[in-house]
Amino acid sequence: MPHSMPPRILIAGTHSGVGKTTIATGIMAALAKKGLPIQAYKVGPDYIDPTYHTLATGRPSRNLDRWMLREELIPIFKKTSQDCWAVIEGVMGLFDGVSGTKGYGSSADIAKLLDAPVILIVDAGNLSRSAAAIVHGFCTFDPGIKIAGVILNRVKSPAQESLLREALGEIQVPILGVLPKEEGIRLPERHLGLVPSQEQAFRESFFNELISVVTRTIDLEQIQGIMQETLPKKQVIHERFIEEPIIYKGLGEGAAGNLNQHSLRLGVARDEAFSFYYQDALDSAESLGFTLVPFSPLHDLSLPDGLDGLFFGGGFPELHLEKLSQNQSFLESLREFSRLGKPIYGECGGYMYLGAQVTDFEGRTYPMTGLIPIAAEMTPRLQGMGYRQGVFQQDNFLSDAGNVVYGHEFHYSKVDYLSCDDSVCPAFELLKGEKTIRMDGYARDNIVASYLHINFAGQPELLQHWAEHIRQGA
Repeated sequence: MPHSMPPRILIAGTHSGVGKTTIATGIMAALAKKGLPIQAYKVGPDYIDPTYHTLATGRPSRNLDRWMLREELIPIFKKTSQDCWAVIEGVMGLFDGVSGTKGYGSSADIAKLLDAPVILIVDAGNLSRSAAAIVHGFCTFDPGIKIAGVILNRVKSPAQESLLREALGEIQVPILGVLPKEEGIRLPERHLGLVPSQEQAFRESFFNELISVVTRTIDLEQIQGIMQETLPKKQVIHERFIEEPIIYKGLGEGAAGNLNQHSLRLGVARDEAFSFYYQDALDSAESLGFTLVPFSPLHDLSLPDGLDGLFFGGGFPELHLEKLSQNQSFLESLREFSRLGKPIYGECGGYMYLGAQVTDFEGRTYPMTGLIPIAAEMTPRLQGMGYRQGVFQQDNFLSDAGNVVYGHEFHYSKVDYLSCDDSVCPAFELLKGEKTIRMDGYARDNIVASYLHINFAGQPELLQHWAEHIRQGA
């Protein structure tokens, strides 16, 4: 029996920087505190915003990325939102999608795909009646989008609020909340965007303060009503109050029931340096027979025993280079693992770590694993950002040469190959649209690594190929 759609909303902004993540996270936290089982989602490829959603709801947040999930997006949404209330945070401005398209992958695109009403956040700090013109434009630009109401952020005074209410009353758009500018609730930021929640760069009282502000300034009852209206009349549900919050127990817990003699043990680097993973990709790996085993290149003295493969995700290794390079016993256990010919996969920060050295923002160079003949260097300017097609250049444990993957890159670093001989084996030809950007990464023997982030839930055949490779070599 197919899964039905849950009560749902999508929280979008007129543009980036309107306070979307803070407000969306606050709404998630406030609704969860009321006892609703909230499942959070983030439109697009973002790794960091979902970490705040997870803290706010007690459930792992998930990405809704049409470019990378392809036809798997709706089935994944239905499956993961079952028996929950879905709150989706948008990306950039409401209609901003994959470049060169008419909004493909945008928040509006996802709202239409999931038939989700939109709550529009407006930075009203320097607006009065013009706010109505902006909102009117968003409401009428695409008739397929239902904007159920607006939240006005950074409002400077009660007098300005009165002007805004009067103006929006003219176009009959409900105001669901007004946040005064002086509230000043903001999440911490750095070069890749927000600081991941795991680093706890905010004070302990932050979430309580956020819930307090949201409860005081936003009409949560009206938002619940909007979500209820997405259900067929006979399916309207009542609030389900939870005695204890659902707490996400972390990587690998869900695999316990899958343990059997045929399970494959996949080590996943998980610490302050490596934290960029898509929850649905990890779930997909478990469903295909992998048991996920977390390890820390920062803190562990060696790899766990009995691993069949390794996955180094992205993150912030550039902030921990000295400690990573000094953990010699771990590095040696990793090199020994590689000498055994077992498969190792790395993305972005993981790709850099698998190389010979990394130079930080201050020009200091640190030796790394030396498994790939590259030298990485952090740069003040963004070196690559956006959706990419990757065409495999070599047969490898993930795929045959010539196959295409759909991914995303976002990095303030560059790499140079340390040799010009046959040891340079790029993993991908990267394309944006029909145009080749560059050759990227490394694929040779037991290693595949590149700057490309892939959500394996959208292309599970890659994981299947990996599993078959391991089993054939056993």
